[in-house]
Amino acid sequence: MRQQLFPPALAGLIGGARLLYAGLKRLPLQKKVVLITRQPKRVSEDFTALSEAIHAAHPRYKVVILKHQKLRPSYAIQAVQEMYHLATCHACLVDGYIIPVSVLSHRPGLPVGQVWHALGAVKKFGHATSGMAEGTDPAVAAVMQMHQNYTFIAASGDVPAGIYQEAFGVARETIEPLGMPRVDSILNPAVRAQRRRAVLRAFPQLSQGKVVLYAPTFRRGHQVHYHQLSDAFPHGESHLVVLPHPSDKSAIPEDTPMIVGDSFGPLDWLSVADVVITDYSAITYEAALHDVPLVFWPYDLDLYEEARGLALDYAQEMPGPVVTSAEEAVDQAISASSPDYRAFRARHLNYVTDQEGNLPEHPPQCTQRIIARLNLS
Repeated sequence: MRQQLFPPALAGLIGGARLLYAGLKRLPLQKKVVLITRQPKRVSEDFTALSEAIHAAHPRYKVVILKHQKLRPSYAIQAVQEMYHLATCHACLVDGYIIPVSVLSHRPGLPVGQVWHALGAVKKFGHATSGMAEGTDPAVAAVMQMHQNYTFIAASGDVPAGIYQEAFGVARETIEPLGMPRVDSILNPAVRAQRRRAVLRAFPQLSQGKVVLYAPTFRRGHQVHYHQLSDAFPHGESHLVVLPHPSDKSAIPEDTPMIVGDSFGPLDWLSVADVVITDYSAITYEAALHDVPLVFWPYDLDLYEEARGLALDYAQEMPGPVVTSAEEAVDQAISASSPDYRAFRARHLNYVTDQEGNLPEHPPQCTQRIIARLNLS
């Protein structure tokens, strides 16, 4: 009964929000760009770059960054704030599903861009998970008009564009070959060197020996196997850095030299990592642009596919060895050699590389491409 009542109750709340928004749209427009993020701890690399570039190119425009909360009673006040800024802005960018952006009817011509919070996708999300155990309830998704109202969606390659088409439920022409702002900094040697210096100042021991970064994806209701990897790792000869997902609550061993890297972001750690161990994380795409070797340890592959689903053929598409045990993961990481990611990049990142997957000599100006789509005068 509760599930039957839930969508009608949401519909009532949305109806009230639409009435309020109709009034807010009568307010005068402001020279303002609104960036709304779902990232819980820090503003993303992409939104930071976009904010700085908008200020530089369009100094008359104000940039407002809002942190979106999940749907809960305390969200009501923030929802009004979001509606006010949407009603009075010239353009909006989001990095995930934002309720007011999708359920409300905006001013004609308002540019609304989706700059997804990952460079690509390995696991399913959005409409692609409809009806799955960890996926979206189809009735709720319909009432909440999930991922509607985007005027464009930024993508970095053909494969992610196809995944986005299903996940966002949009026509292919809505997805544009703009790339992501983080690509510009990844391919900027000066920025990478600056990141490396910052990490080594905090962890000077990493200047000697191999640095292995473990970046697992979030598992709802399940523990990440940090202990197994730590037990198999040759501490002292090399360095193991673990980068937990911001939502992960798994227990992390405290009695080992393993470094918990949550004081820096993924791009910071990729500037010092000699190899990355991961599973279904989109850090795969960023590592491929850094030319950092990858090892894939999907120890719960069958369970994950059943509960959440993968967006691609894992065995065929992953650009590195796929192993089944912590010992194999460590062995492959310690012995990893320089990878050749050109074939992978030619399919997954070909909007920011050449068609053979070669890295460009200069950053591709993805940030400027996205800002140009906002039609700021």
